[in-house]
Amino acid sequence: MSFLTIVAVLIMGVLMLFVGYAFLKNWKLSMNYKIFVCLVLPLLNIAFGVALNLLDSFVGNPATLDHLLVTVIHLGVWIICFGFAYKAESKGVLVFYAFFWALTSGIAALTAYIDSVETTVDFAWAIPIAMLLLPQWFGLNYLVEGYFVSSMIVLVMSLIIFSATVWRWKKVI
Repeated sequence: MSFLTIVAVLIMGVLMLFVGYAFLKNWKLSMNYKIFVCLVLPLLNIAFGVALNLLDSFVGNPATLDHLLVTVIHLGVWIICFGFAYKAESKGVLVFYAFFWALTSGIAALTAYIDSVETTVDFAWAIPIAMLLLPQWFGLNYLVEGYFVSSMIVLVMSLIIFSATVWRWKKVI
């Protein structure tokens, strides 16, 4: 594991602990700060995952334990952020999360389809979206063989998180 990876993981961990402590202790934080944190942490998380996994995932290198660590951190940050958004009861944040997870599930389904079927249809339009949403999940290939299985796992997990987000969004309205 490189020094940059260790520093990035430690900084994200300290930031998550600080924000989590603030939410648990019910500090008199403004609602705008809570919503800001619910939006910034996932964006930092996506940038972190893309920076560490993008090159290896699209070149075809085998997944390592470092990639699995990035995947676990990615999922953990999203679960924590969903908990924060759940507590903040912000409809806008939940709509953003629902859109993100619907897009992730769509790209994961498209990736599974492309991997399983030889097609002549041009899906070049999906490459930039896939480069943004899928590298964080590259660590799943450390546990399973093949991109089809990992794409299906990402599809199922993103559909679960999407449905939980929509369920909470309906309760907020």
